[in-house]
Amino acid sequence: MQLNTELGSRHYEKLQQLQRTAGKDLRTLLELAIDELYARHQIAVGSDALEILRKNGVVGCLHGDSDLSKNYKKELDWSSKL
Repeated sequence: MQLNTELGSRHYEKLQQLQRTAGKDLRTLLELAIDELYARHQIAVGSDALEILRKNGVVGCLHGDSDLSKNYKKELDWSSKL
């Protein structure tokens, strides 16, 4: 697929610097940028959210019964709510 687009000077300068520092051609840089943005979007809305939470230590970070959703009323301290 061929793309024709116009970049502002700020983004053009960034693109040129990326080409120099990364040593990649324009096509490769665009593919990498698209892949990165796509991956971030999938993290936000994708079905792999549970796996991401596990990898980052969010799932399983609390101690307690594994069936808290069933018995939370007797497990949690409600004294401050009375």
